[in-house]
Amino acid sequence: MNCMYCGALLTEEDYCPRCGRNILIQRKAYYLSNLYYNRGLEKASIRDLSGAIECLRRSLTFNKRNIQARNLLGLVYYETGEVVSALSEWVISKNLRPVQNLASGYIQKLQANPNRLNMINTTIRKYNQALENCQAGHEDMAAIQLKKILTQNPKLIKGYHLLALIQIKNHAYTKARRTLRKAARIDKTNTTTLRFLKEIDERTGVPTRLDDRKTRKEKEDKKESNGSIAYQSGNELIIQPPAFKEKSTMSMMITLAVGFLVGAAVFWFLVLPVKTQEIHRQVNQQITDYSNAIASQEAQVSELKGQVADSNSSTGELEQQANQAQDQSSSYEALLLAYSAMQSENLDEAALQIQNVQTAQLSDSARAVYDLVKEATGVSGIEEDAGEDEQEQQTQEQDVQ
Repeated sequence: MNCMYCGALLTEEDYCPRCGRNILIQRKAYYLSNLYYNRGLEKASIRDLSGAIECLRRSLTFNKRNIQARNLLGLVYYETGEVVSALSEWVISKNLRPVQNLASGYIQKLQANPNRLNMINTTIRKYNQALENCQAGHEDMAAIQLKKILTQNPKLIKGYHLLALIQIKNHAYTKARRTLRKAARIDKTNTTTLRFLKEIDERTGVPTRLDDRKTRKEKEDKKESNGSIAYQSGNELIIQPPAFKEKSTMSMMITLAVGFLVGAAVFWFLVLPVKTQEIHRQVNQQITDYSNAIASQEAQVSELKGQVADSNSSTGELEQQANQAQDQSSSYEALLLAYSAMQSENLDEAALQIQNVQTAQLSDSARAVYDLVKEATGVSGIEEDAGEDEQEQQTQEQDVQ
């Protein structure tokens, strides 16, 4: 440790050997910084990321040159999807210690993959746009954008929170609980996640359990492993140990045979149906996840094109679905661009983009946005122009006849 006044190397004395200043307060501050760093490290190891961030921030408050705490804070930010905050901490750490610093490796690994970095920046911009759509009352478009964002950046906790909030508003409590469970896997003690789960529990009356079934079963087995019996007698708790009975060889063999038959019967009548039900539940879960993935139009187009290549029997149908999904994606993208241009009072750009929208591919809420932009620009869409051209052509053919 160096003196904060003159930079001299300090000894065990409470005074600087060079300038003679009292460094007791500095020593205590460094001690508290290391203490909070150790607490933050413990919390990060059990995925208590919110608590780890709080402890590491306090550590840097007492000693801003604590390189280990700053690097760990950047890693925790990166794990929660806050890549910009993580880069900020690593850049500061590298400036404080240019050599022999792990932050240099973190920055190089992140910059070595520019596609992922651009994808993360894109997801952050789309998240801000989805937040603006929510504030403007367009929750449907915001939900579609958020599902696409979380497919590309599954660690963005803010995205899970905003999507769950939209689902709670639409009374889709099961989907909201599932979304918040995904956020809880990243950060177990995030206050926003726990607050939203509490709101869902109060509205549905069904408590949410974040631990998986395997963990609960292990806890129950551990409680029942001793085989003892406990009962209350007055004000005293009496624990009776399990009874021990000596058995002969024949009785032991009969007991084993009976136990084997009972076990086989239990497996056939109880375990097998449960496993079958679990398989059906997993299949239903996969179907639900697949339905959510369809919200990402680009992923849907790629998947449909891949299915076209793999299945020769259904080539025509899959190509039609892929083209429809592409048209729908293009229509929504053009509608978003037109709406943004209208809000920026750029009516020429809005009129240009609204002509690329196919109204047949829009939902009811998106059609309302389309009508709003069309009314503001005074331009009709692709399908309306095509209908007018077809009607005019039919009129000309009747005149010729």
